[in-house]
Amino acid sequence: MELYYEDPYLKSFNSKVCSASYSNSHALIVLERTAFFPGGGGQSCDTGIIVGKKGSAKVVETRMEKGTVVHVCSTDGVVEQGEEVQCRVDWDRRYELMRAHTAQHMFFQCLSRFFKDLYVVKDNIDVGRHALFIRSPEQIDFARLAEAEKLANRVIREGRRVIVRWMKREEAARGNFRIKLDRIKGNEVGVVEIDGFDKSACSGVHILNTNEIGLLAVTRITRQGNEYTLEFEFGDRARDFLLDVKKMCMGASSVLQTYPELLERTAEKLKQENLAISGQLRELNEALLSKLEPTQRRGVKIYSKVFSGMDTKKLMDRAGELIKEQNVLVILGNRGEKGFLLLAKNQKMDVDLNPIAEKAFKVMEGKWGGKGYFVSGAGKAEKLEEAVELAVDELGGLHG
Repeated sequence: MELYYEDPYLKSFNSKVCSASYSNSHALIVLERTAFFPGGGGQSCDTGIIVGKKGSAKVVETRMEKGTVVHVCSTDGVVEQGEEVQCRVDWDRRYELMRAHTAQHMFFQCLSRFFKDLYVVKDNIDVGRHALFIRSPEQIDFARLAEAEKLANRVIREGRRVIVRWMKREEAARGNFRIKLDRIKGNEVGVVEIDGFDKSACSGVHILNTNEIGLLAVTRITRQGNEYTLEFEFGDRARDFLLDVKKMCMGASSVLQTYPELLERTAEKLKQENLAISGQLRELNEALLSKLEPTQRRGVKIYSKVFSGMDTKKLMDRAGELIKEQNVLVILGNRGEKGFLLLAKNQKMDVDLNPIAEKAFKVMEGKWGGKGYFVSGAGKAEKLEEAVELAVDELGGLHG
């Protein structure tokens, strides 16, 4: 068994180089024994350094190849086959990954206490990003998620032991714990138990006690169908995240003139009011669009207006109807998060929209495209009126 399983807290060790092969970009080094973890169970691999008599090798990746741990290195000098070397694991990286991995096991069990029939799709335990990908037949709501989070932090404070045992595959298959036999290679299975709370098969490396996690906080939730990605932080970063959220919550409460504990209710009320106003605005816009009157320039009708919160498809449909008339030019804008602009003409008109569109969208710092008689695109909303005025002047000037 490799050193990373015998003692996950081993930071430095000596070993013998079994083989060392070199290419222009890197070296592949195999050690007689190693504490560099090659990754597994969703946990990323270790990095560090190997020091020999004639040079050193910076371990940038550790991986398992056909049952052998291979260290992918960038070298300074030469590390030779057969020599004794001193090795040092990047401990800050390793310890973050160990803590995150144990936190992930614990948190999934916490979630399972509040949501039925959860299934782990995969884990992503990497430096700077700790994520749990799960499938749930029921919606993961914030109220129960918060309770699961509270339970996780209680288990952390209780300082429960984390025990790793190894057993034969046949014995593990009969065990009453989480295990995915199809993902296990070999005849030995590692089983990680958080004393009296959780038990599951795992090929990663773990801390010895839950209190080493410090604090756990969910930082982001995304959903696609019935699959959820829950990202979390722990320790000082979790604390910093919660303080930042508190700051934002207090600031928002001040702006909305409410109390933090009423912020959710206030936001829901504003959302409903906004939906009602948006509906009224949409109806007003559609009425204005249907009654849009043109200006006349030497027999040419120019329809022009800037809307706010309009459905852009309705603008395009209406423009398509208007240009069926002879000698019609259409310049319509819609102000939202971005500014939307369309230029259209009757197809029989001898007018080139492209150079005018290029000027208008340059003003908006946007992108555009379309056919020769109908172009549209988006750019900065605050530049929309200026772009529309330019297009009206340019097109109007062709017939002024």
